[in-house]
Amino acid sequence: MTTRAGEVLSESAIAVGLSAADRSEAIDRVGGILVGEGLVTQGYVTAMQDREAIISTYLGNGIALPHGTGETQDTILRTGLAVAQFPEGVAWGDDKARLVIGLAARSEEHIGIMSRLAGVLEDAELCERLGRTANPREIYEALTSEAEPPAPRPARAGGAGVSRTVRIANPAGLHARPAAQIVERASEFEAEVTIAAGEREANAISITQVIALGATVGDEVTVSAAGDDASDAMEAVLSVLLSKEETS
Repeated sequence: MTTRAGEVLSESAIAVGLSAADRSEAIDRVGGILVGEGLVTQGYVTAMQDREAIISTYLGNGIALPHGTGETQDTILRTGLAVAQFPEGVAWGDDKARLVIGLAARSEEHIGIMSRLAGVLEDAELCERLGRTANPREIYEALTSEAEPPAPRPARAGGAGVSRTVRIANPAGLHARPAAQIVERASEFEAEVTIAAGEREANAISITQVIALGATVGDEVTVSAAGDDASDAMEAVLSVLLSKEETS
């Protein structure tokens, strides 16, 4: 089951014009909104901090998506989003986040939300505007619009190619962390790798395109690679898709 962003984000869960000394404080701020909206308990905010210590949830274009792990379902009261805007930016590793989106989701309800957010992420100009606007309504409308995000651009293939179709075994599907792992592994090779799910196709080195596929565990996807090290690149991506370890 997927959920639309408009069903889980209210204007009261959007705060603009905030400041934070670091990403830990920024996570506390957005986590506090989740708690205040009755979406999670304080334990979930702790889980968000714990996850961030393991792997960055920065997605690009000034947007970070802190969230808990699959082991923290008991701290989620209902699926929802919260948005904390930091116009001056908060250091997030080597980048700066201006829009910090807290996500709390039960089971697979996040898939539709993630797909829409990924569509927003593809638009650098829109992200810049949302990171600086003084109007929370503008953020709300951008994140809840029913318009379909643009189809991801496929990678340009060349040279000898390989392809394999599998069903995703990773319990997290193509949620934020496995998507980041795919990008990291695909970037290690010269070959260009694409992942196709239904009629959508993503370049494996674009986290926004990978997330926008909206694929979850059990979905059928085709991984294709072209280049001198195509086989190794394809296997590296497949290792994430076929992993049965929780990586959401």
